[in-house]
Formats: sequence, structure tokens, C-alpha cells
Amino acid sequence: MNLRKFTAGVLSFSLAASLFAAVPVSAKSEAPEPFKIGFPWDTANTDPTWISIYNNVEAVVEAAGGELINVTTDNSADELINNVSELISRGVDGILLMPAADSMLPTVDAMCADAGVYWGTMFRTISDEAIREAMYESEWFAGGCNEDDEACAANIVKSMSEMGVTDLGVINIAKGDTSSDLRDKGAAQGAEEAGVNILNTTYDISVTTDMTKTIESYIAAYPEMNGILVLGTYCEAAIPTIEKALADHDKAGEIKVGRIDFESELGTYLSEDTFHVAYGGQQQIDPLVSAVILVNQVIGTPLSEDGPTNIITPYLEMTDAQEAEDFNQYFLGEEAVYNPEEIKDTMIRYYNEDVNKESVEELISTFSIADVAARHGETK
Repeated sequence: MNLRKFTAGVLSFSLAASLFAAVPVSAKSEAPEPFKIGFPWDTANTDPTWISIYNNVEAVVEAAGGELINVTTDNSADELINNVSELISRGVDGILLMPAADSMLPTVDAMCADAGVYWGTMFRTISDEAIREAMYESEWFAGGCNEDDEACAANIVKSMSEMGVTDLGVINIAKGDTSSDLRDKGAAQGAEEAGVNILNTTYDISVTTDMTKTIESYIAAYPEMNGILVLGTYCEAAIPTIEKALADHDKAGEIKVGRIDFESELGTYLSEDTFHVAYGGQQQIDPLVSAVILVNQVIGTPLSEDGPTNIITPYLEMTDAQEAEDFNQYFLGEEAVYNPEEIKDTMIRYYNEDVNKESVEELISTFSIADVAARHGETK
């Protein structure tokens, strides 16, 4: 059964009442009606973080008894719109995506509304006030998760200041990306509050050769630079590339290095004291909870009864090698940060009538590297 046809304007009050009242949700043992969630994501990417994002979304969909349908994307606005069209043609009941810009969202919503398909977002807030208002009035927008990128960027700059950084070279993803712009704003705020001078910001580095050139140009142009901060990048092996460039110029350890977004190589450099602080973990918890929001909507048990659900997911701080080791083991393995049994019991309202937006927020308030290691370490 295709839930688009089930919900397209005919989800009557009596049916909703029977869903929530006639049979206690917590007593259900059978699965909901079969459903499909479409997910534009580059599954050819071998980066462990990229793979873990997919695994966390898949865990939610399969925990609720659904099927995840993937199409490859480059995450640009035009490509994502094409992806949405393809997924709709493949009969999905919901679509989860990482928007490239607010401006694409009205098109996505119109396409999904026309097809009777729910959709949700991950990793991004909607900054444009008019677009946000329109999306939150849409019947088909389930909601999604984002992090407080602005506060995170401000906090990591202040953390680096406490480590002695006064002059900072910055790298970020493309201008115009919602997350990038918020991180820029937060870094500027943190720098002003901490008395840090941001020397330069380079955007949209996608290959290691350009990363090396950027670091070398910073070293040459700014002899006073004593910190490098990666606010964001889609360049694979970003930190190893930066570390090699610094080592090649006898700057390893002398220049403090930080980044937003964890990656698998951080432990080595933390133990050598050539890398110093990272904020991350959102790469796993955000897509998982975003999928929870969408799946609950699709199967008829929304987390919120009064419109789309938005949940702010946490950034975690990493400053030592043991944390990095635990992160690699428990965040970047095949298992999601909440396993399917945990997801079914604590995040899917169909199976547990006590699940709602507030209960999910309370659950993830305890989310940390140590939390995941404690829950899943016993099963290893």
C-alpha cells in the first residue's frame, strides 16, 4: 500500500482516532503498512563519515519496517530537485534530503505536494523567513533537524583562543550554503568576543591539492598565524592534508588546528598534539533523528500534532585521543548510534505511544561519545 494515496487529503478524523485510541500503540507488535523512504545520497563515497550518515538513516527506516530507496546526488540544488523527481517516480512515500539552499525548498514542496509525498530535511535550518513560514504551513513538510551552527562556530573559536590562538586562518564550505553562512557568522562573533583576528577565509575546497595550496599560501602570507580552523569542508582527508602541509613547513604542533565535523584520523594527531579540538557527532545523530521525524510522519504517528517537527541536535566536543578512538569504533562502524531495537522502542511512536518530540529531545540530551560507547560497547 502506498501511503501517499492513503494520506492525500483523506486521512479522516475517525481513522486518526482509531490509530491513536482504539488500539494502544505500545501494544502493537505488527509492522505498519509497507513504506518507502527516498534518500538522495552519494553512496559511492568511501569516506567513513559519509557511509555512517547513510547507515543511520537506513537503521531508522528498517527499524520501522520500511525500505530505503537511494539515488546518487552531488547535493547541489539542481541535482537534488532532479533526485526528488526521480524518487517520486519510484513510488516513495517520503523523501529525506540535505538542502543546498533555502531557495530550492518551495520547488521541492510543490513537487511533493503534487505527488502526495512527505519530505524532510537534515543538517540545515531554513534561514529565509518567508520560505520558512511557507514550509511550516505545508501539509507535506514533516520537518527535520539542524544544529546551532552559529553557536558552535563561536564556541570553537573561543576554545582555540583559550589555547593561545590570536590569529586564525579559516576554511569553509561554499558561500551561500546555509550551514556555511551561519558558521561564518558564529566564527566572527566568537572572534570578536575572544579578541581573535580572522586573517582570511577560503571557501569551497573540494580536493586535497587545493587544500595544500591554501595552507601553504596562509603560511607564506601570514607569519603571525598561530591557528587554523576548518569550519567545514567536503574535501576528503582534510586534516591529514593540513597536517602534512604544516609538517612540511615545520609548523606541526606550533599552529593550533581545529575543525567542525569529526573525521576518522583525528586520534593520531590528538595523541601527537598536532591537532587540538573538534566539534562534531552531529553527522550521525542529525540524520538519524531527521529520519525518525520523517518516518513517524509517513506511517501516521507524527511526533508533533501541530505541524512540522524541528529538533536541534547537539554538537559534541573532542579533545583527546581516547574520545577519538571511541568515536571511530562506535560512530563510524556499521551500527548506527542508536541500534534498530533502541530506535523502535524509544523513537517510533507506532510502537510506543509515549514517544513524541519532547521524549526524543530528552533522549538525545544525553547523547555523547561516552553514551554511545557505554550502550554499544557491551555488545561488542
